[in-house]
Amino acid sequence: MERFGVFVMSIINAVFPFTIPSEDRKVPLKRRVELAAVFSLTELTRDKGGGLISKKPAEEILFISELHYPFWFVPWKGRTLVFDGFDLRSHTISFSILPDSNIFIQEMKGSSGKLETYSAFLSHNSSYFEKFSGEAQKLIKGLIMDKELINDIFSLLPRAKRVKNPSEKETLPLVMDYSAVKSSIEELQSFEKVLEDDVKRLSQIARTLMKTTQRHISAVKLEIERTKQRSDVKISSLMSKIAKKTEKIRKIYDKKILKVSEEADWKIQALSGEDAELQAERNRLKTYIEECKSQVSAAHERRDEEQEEYWNRELKASRLRLLQIGKRLKEIEGEIKEINSMRRSEISRFKSEYASKAEEYMAEVKRLEAARDAKIRMRQKAIESLEELTSKIIGQINRMIEVRNMALREIREMGYPLRKRKIVLARMPFFLVCYTRDLKKRYVVFPPSTANTMDGVSKIKSALRPYAIRSMLQEYSLPITDLLNEFVNSIRQNSMLEDRILKICMRMNMLRKRSFRRDVEKGLQELSGEGWLSSEELEALISRLNEVAR
Repeated sequence: MERFGVFVMSIINAVFPFTIPSEDRKVPLKRRVELAAVFSLTELTRDKGGGLISKKPAEEILFISELHYPFWFVPWKGRTLVFDGFDLRSHTISFSILPDSNIFIQEMKGSSGKLETYSAFLSHNSSYFEKFSGEAQKLIKGLIMDKELINDIFSLLPRAKRVKNPSEKETLPLVMDYSAVKSSIEELQSFEKVLEDDVKRLSQIARTLMKTTQRHISAVKLEIERTKQRSDVKISSLMSKIAKKTEKIRKIYDKKILKVSEEADWKIQALSGEDAELQAERNRLKTYIEECKSQVSAAHERRDEEQEEYWNRELKASRLRLLQIGKRLKEIEGEIKEINSMRRSEISRFKSEYASKAEEYMAEVKRLEAARDAKIRMRQKAIESLEELTSKIIGQINRMIEVRNMALREIREMGYPLRKRKIVLARMPFFLVCYTRDLKKRYVVFPPSTANTMDGVSKIKSALRPYAIRSMLQEYSLPITDLLNEFVNSIRQNSMLEDRILKICMRMNMLRKRSFRRDVEKGLQELSGEGWLSSEELEALISRLNEVAR
């Protein structure tokens, strides 16, 4: 649309039809028939006065004027915008105000050098783009955005006829002239540019944030790697020294363990030898005891008291010795267990002492490892914090970008989806009638209408009497009628405008035109011929025509 200005010399002028033939009629109405229909409806709408208690005088027709309502059709991004030439309609664009990005950018630049200041900046501004600063509105004068109205206007546009030298007499004051439309387009373009700049600025902030954060994260990762390397060097050197110390003390304790084991083995070996001797002696005693029993029995049989007493003494002594051996064997078993227990205890103590000393040597290594791990965890937390805060802020920015992009899409998709190469100024005819009574005025509009046939309304023909003409013209579009009624309301509310419109309408008053009476009378005859008027109605309307059209 930067080439908007070149269209000033190539504006296409066009005029819409007042009536559109229905599917049954097909053939457009003649001009005199349109005028006759309007005159008939004007007379039917006029208040004839009367009343039972206080009789009111009848309304008089001040004027019947044909006016043209102007519409601008302007190319816009492959579509067409429609502007209200009389400026009754305008479009207000509501939009959200961004937080001050310049302050954010300045703070970001001032703090991005060091990790500490940058982290503090992110933390402090973690919700900077969470909400918009407020709401605002942009008024585009004259722009029509009522979809139903636009659709109805465009449905009529193919029927509009181009005119080379349009009459300005019938056209309403062009409040939105070419320069005003151009200004509105430029306002729309300017607002679009603001939204585009917002998207670019927000996108640039997001990219800068990501780039700065990645730079600091890379620096932190490099510092982590360097910390690992320096720590590994120190630990490796210390481990080499510890390994020598540990090896030396291990040998000392190995010797102690070996000595304890050897002493225990020697004691156990001695006790085991004693055990073996006692076991052999016990076995011999058991055999000897059996022999003693046998000798005692034999001496008893021989009645050799001396031998019997001898062997009884031997039997008793052997049994006593057997008991002593059994007791000693148990003592030996207990002593061996105690020696083994003491050996295990000593070995365990030596191993514990060795482990404790080795642990003492490793304490420095653990301290270095703990210091290294603490630094790494701190750096990793810094990375996580940077990523989390950056992601949060960029998420907020992206949501604002999406809102702006939605607003841009709405602007770029404004208007009707039809591409036009040139600007069109199309005028829509309608009739404005003014009735007067007791110095008071009443305005009625007759909007563009669909012209029916009697066949088209034959099903309800009987209900249409009298004056079937009421159903001949049916408003083509309720939104267009609403717009014209807004025009009437604006007249009532603005005395200066009313004076201006009255002057135009009085100048364009068809009742004062010589040809009006002749054309309307012929048109009434044709309407009667079609069955819209009875002979009585025709006569009454012609009589009334003669009264008002002089």
